[in-house]
Amino acid sequence: MKTRMKKLISISTIPVLALALLLVLGTVLSDGAAAQDEKTTPPLTCATEYDFVGHLEPYDLKWVGPVSGDIEGVIKWYLLSRSPHPAPPSQVGQMLFKWEIRDVYGEEAVLLLAGEERERTIVRHGKNSVWRANGIVTEASEEFEDYIGSQTHDGGNFTWDPDTGLPDHGSGTLRIAGSAAGSK
Repeated sequence: MKTRMKKLISISTIPVLALALLLVLGTVLSDGAAAQDEKTTPPLTCATEYDFVGHLEPYDLKWVGPVSGDIEGVIKWYLLSRSPHPAPPSQVGQMLFKWEIRDVYGEEAVLLLAGEERERTIVRHGKNSVWRANGIVTEASEEFEDYIGSQTHDGGNFTWDPDTGLPDHGSGTLRIAGSAAGSK
């Protein structure tokens, strides 16, 4: 009788153990999928340097220079609009810029990231001037596509060319906020 009872218990525990195993396995797999959904893109921080390259068509104002740090390449800013136009001796200007980062200089350069931003510039003609901007990533290569829609913050300062009275060069920082994957 004891042998028969042991066999019944053994046979009846197999479905229970299998069900328990399926429940545990299902929980582990769903936690793995949830962890994948919570994967984040880290924030990016870059140092920028830029030279004023002036009134190049079709844009009124353009800055160009190297970007380094979490992204390596060339950054360009194009003035889209401004209000009011900063005038001597000192003025605060609000401007809308388009920016893009490419992997290298030249015609064969590949677009890595691009966006638009609203900038506030404190213009002190003949002295260092300061600018700060907030915007959003609007385009990206496949490598950076999770950043589309991410907020951007950048700024820096620039000097003036005493001979021409035009902006000359400057340096600053570009930060792109990270985000949860799939949140866009």
